[in-house]
Amino acid sequence: MNIIDFLKANEHKSTNGFVSQAQYIKDNWSWLKYSYAVAIKVRRRMKELGITQKELAQHLCCTQQHISVLLGGKANMTLETLAKLEKALSFDLIGQSLLVFGYSIPEENTVGYLNDSAVSSPIQEGLRTSNLVDGYKPRKKKGPKSSK
Repeated sequence: MNIIDFLKANEHKSTNGFVSQAQYIKDNWSWLKYSYAVAIKVRRRMKELGITQKELAQHLCCTQQHISVLLGGKANMTLETLAKLEKALSFDLIGQSLLVFGYSIPEENTVGYLNDSAVSSPIQEGLRTSNLVDGYKPRKKKGPKSSK
């Protein structure tokens, strides 16, 4: 019996092994990378504050097991959960960096859109929020060129 035959004969036949985990990560990487990053930031902040998972769970009104899942880096968290984590740990996960878009328009033109007054905390000098919630500057209407 050569080495290849021996390895094939003794191969683990589990369907929940390394290959399926790797495939799961590959298929879900678009959101998993953010979940991992949030978990790392939350763990660091908890260490800074000296807070345990159980104490954080009490602040969030959930179980310690739920916090453990969130800190595992494989939880598809909602914006509500992220906001609760920010509030409970008194730090910025995505808050201000998400609200600062970089474009400015007159206040009277912002009815129905996110404007600077909608932001709960002050924005850094020189930075303004966009006239659109998603941060895109409106395109100029294209039409026929007028001849003068």
